[in-house]
Amino acid sequence: MTGITQKFVFLNMSTAHPSVKIADNTHSPILGNGVVQATLSLTLTDVLYVPCFPVSLLSISQLTKKITAK
Repeated sequence: MTGITQKFVFLNMSTAHPSVKIADNTHSPILGNGVVQATLSLTLTDVLYVPCFPVSLLSISQLTKKITAK
């Protein structure tokens, strides 16, 4: 999840997603999802775009699920 559009190599804008609850107990809308090239050898798919979110978060459990599924 990130709010930084420049991180996406592909971004599918959509309002069909729910919102996410953030640390201050408010909800921020998810306005899309896409692909982020984290490093030359690591491509992340299904990354959520949350414009109000100033940082990027990576779920280690989701990452390991995708790696072990291959």
